[in-house]
Amino acid sequence: MLPRLHPIAALLGLVLATGACSAVRAADTEPLHLVVLHSNDIHGQAQPLAGRWVDRENPPPRGGLSRLAGELAAAEAAARADGAHVLVVDGGDWFQGTPEGLVDDGRAFVELLGEIGYDAMVVGNHEFDHGVPYLADLLGAGIVPHVLANVREPSTGERVAWCVPYRIEQVGDLRVALVGLLTTGTPAITHADARALDFVEPGLELATVRAELEALAEPVDLILPITHLGVSADRDLARAHPDLPLIVGGHSHTTLAEGVREGDTLIVQAGCKAMVMGRVDLYLDPVTLAVLSSSAHLVELPPDAELDDAALAEACAALTAIGAEEMDLVVGRFEAPLLRSRGVASGSAGNWITDAFRSRLGTDVAIQNRGGIRRDIEAGEVRRRDLFEMQPFGNTLVAIELTGAELFTTVERALTDRKHSGIEFSGMTVHYRGEAPDLELVAVTVGGEPLDPAATYSLATNSFLAGGGDTYLPESVIAREAIDTGLVLRDVAEEALAGGAGVHVDSTNRYLEAEQP
Repeated sequence: MLPRLHPIAALLGLVLATGACSAVRAADTEPLHLVVLHSNDIHGQAQPLAGRWVDRENPPPRGGLSRLAGELAAAEAAARADGAHVLVVDGGDWFQGTPEGLVDDGRAFVELLGEIGYDAMVVGNHEFDHGVPYLADLLGAGIVPHVLANVREPSTGERVAWCVPYRIEQVGDLRVALVGLLTTGTPAITHADARALDFVEPGLELATVRAELEALAEPVDLILPITHLGVSADRDLARAHPDLPLIVGGHSHTTLAEGVREGDTLIVQAGCKAMVMGRVDLYLDPVTLAVLSSSAHLVELPPDAELDDAALAEACAALTAIGAEEMDLVVGRFEAPLLRSRGVASGSAGNWITDAFRSRLGTDVAIQNRGGIRRDIEAGEVRRRDLFEMQPFGNTLVAIELTGAELFTTVERALTDRKHSGIEFSGMTVHYRGEAPDLELVAVTVGGEPLDPAATYSLATNSFLAGGGDTYLPESVIAREAIDTGLVLRDVAEEALAGGAGVHVDSTNRYLEAEQP
């Protein structure tokens, strides 16, 4: 065998040396066909979603866990019948995001995922949401075939003992290493105790993994990273390892209809919330293992009783029933829709949430991270489930004081940040100049008055930001004593609705473009 491990690479055209395995390959004339079926960012989606992207007025149901599982099983069976080899993988963030996903702190939903038959599932950042000891126990139970390579103990530099860094699967004549890689931003966007761990830059960790695999007695033919990095970081990984033929990703919730390419590397991702299934077809030279062709597409998941996994559908229904009576209760109505926003603009959802924060605590300003607002809510009656799914993470309402200078720094960090999604706010207006990603914060007004750097302002925010999440608040503010009300954000929203706040949905853009000097 060759002394050096190689991923399949169209450009390298590496040939295996003589041996039993290569002799078999040399006799083959037909290309090897490898099918990779994939999902990512399921976020506890046990039931179908309303397909508002299909028809906003009369949204049809789409996806759900049993529908996804049935499609994966059918696609795998059909591919095998055609002579293909198949891998089934998931790009992380398994349970957090729905009431069903939080039954028994997510373990019940993970047990359902374990029934699907994945070959590998990368650990996502939200798997850390209940703390490291909980995650270590969950992974140690062996419910799902998890992978995660780039998390290490600072004291020793060794990988954490409770994670499997990679899994080697034998698919036909191929030995494939499925390597899990997680975003280094995890400590800033999950439970605080994740900050006690080292999250190694994925490209560096993959180089370490490759060296380890090269030392194995039986070489690996293909390295397949299963990542929870986001498309941009997947591109960085592809540039660092340009011989990778494929990266299967998650984290950024990107719907890549045909994947994207960075050099010769195909990068795929399948949106989120079990709405679609991803499929990649790789055709490989049977001797050199060079990629002859690669393609990707997404499979829509409309209702199909024949394809649904019946046992899983029953289990999902039972999980949903646990909290159905409470979650389906109508708790108010909105006279206008709550819509999220991207880019340099505020959305009506963020405006309403932060207005509710500020009203509840009587503060000068309020701030909410956009990443914590997970869905829109249409005008009309609102169920408790809607509020849960809009703010599912269990963060609490916090009051803290900061100076005008510290508030300016907070807004500036959020405006210019390229790693996270920015902030929504109440009680102030942000004046900026330029276009993303090159934005400049010009001024902030509070209550219609220019921000005074030396003055003290009261802030209402969530416990995630107050604890250093997204690294927007300065360290001096995070170290300051804050008042945690213990009020869960979705309960604050429900209380505001009960008080008639649903009538007052402000869609005004609170980001204003400043005139050029």
